[in-house]
Amino acid sequence: MSSYYEKILATGEVKCIDEEIPFEIPQGWEWERWGNIAQTIQYGYNAPALEHGVIKMVRISDIQENGVLWDNVPYCQIEENDIETYLLKVNDILFARTGGTVGKSFLVEEVPERAIYAGYLIRTRYSSLLNPRYMKSFMESQLYWEQLKNGTIATAQPNCNGKTLAKMLLPIPPTKEQDRIVEKLMQLSSFLDNYTSVRDNNLSLKAL
Repeated sequence: MSSYYEKILATGEVKCIDEEIPFEIPQGWEWERWGNIAQTIQYGYNAPALEHGVIKMVRISDIQENGVLWDNVPYCQIEENDIETYLLKVNDILFARTGGTVGKSFLVEEVPERAIYAGYLIRTRYSSLLNPRYMKSFMESQLYWEQLKNGTIATAQPNCNGKTLAKMLLPIPPTKEQDRIVEKLMQLSSFLDNYTSVRDNNLSLKAL
């Protein structure tokens, strides 16, 4: 087994991180921390939800089954020069940082109108060389949830912060391999959806 090393950018120190590596990865893959591959890890905007306002503001409660219920998204008041900081864009990933949904993530695949996101969410952006669906699939993996659990503050309202996300290790394959993995996962997801639908129909027929 080869050893893994990490360079601490602030000090230039190089340290061995073998104890943190959960498993071996194929040749050509790399272990990276989310913070090193992220362009930004940005907390959301804190403002009251309004029926009318300057711009829509997506909250945790507006995200259901990997989709935004855009008709339910409220508006908020925000200074025009602050909007760009919080503006949602396609391929952003939103991450719930508190409450019962802590760790829940959502890949933004469409933004039908200008919108920002609320304070209990964190938005992360990353290199265009990374497949957005691969990044999202990591945030549904056992490895992600184990690291999240270790970094979550256990209180009446469990919460974690941007530092927790930034420290997470994830295996990064070459770009073509990312695409292949995503394609296979989508095929499996479609198969499982069809299986579930057939099973539920059969159970309904038996109940008649």
